[in-house]
Amino acid sequence: MPQPISADLYNRYRDLVLPLTNATQRYEPGMPHRGLTDAEIAAELGVTEAVAREIRCVAELESVDIACYFEADGWKEARFGGAEPGETGG
Repeated sequence: MPQPISADLYNRYRDLVLPLTNATQRYEPGMPHRGLTDAEIAAELGVTEAVAREIRCVAELESVDIACYFEADGWKEARFGGAEPGETGG
């Protein structure tokens, strides 16, 4: 079950947590990237694993622009409605 955290705690660590996860895709030739686990993030930041997990989950959701959800709705309608993307389904 999620552990509620204060807005202050979230705001303090949000920008530190996201770069440590696989939340964003990136590729640098010759540089492997493996996002850290919640336990590894917690150890690096000095918080509990539950706090690190809650911050990560909320921050990942907040990092997606809400317009993407509306656009995805249109793409799904087109895909499952039999129309091409950009056309109305039906």
